[in-house]
Amino acid sequence: MKIRQQGNSLVVTVPSRFDFKAGDEVIAVKGRDHSITYVPKMSHPFKDKAISFDHEDEAFNDMTAGREEI
Repeated sequence: MKIRQQGNSLVVTVPSRFDFKAGDEVIAVKGRDHSITYVPKMSHPFKDKAISFDHEDEAFNDMTAGREEI
């Protein structure tokens, strides 16, 4: 793939085999080794029904108080 300039932006063409569609929104994350990862943008993760924040499996010990004086 080649990076090309379009106006004041740099553009990388995404191959169609990656299943992105025109208009999809992504967030680009730059890694320490200058790699770039594209992550689908979520509007609001706490309102998205497809995301589950299930905490039933969390284990707590019997110590319910910290170091505070009660």
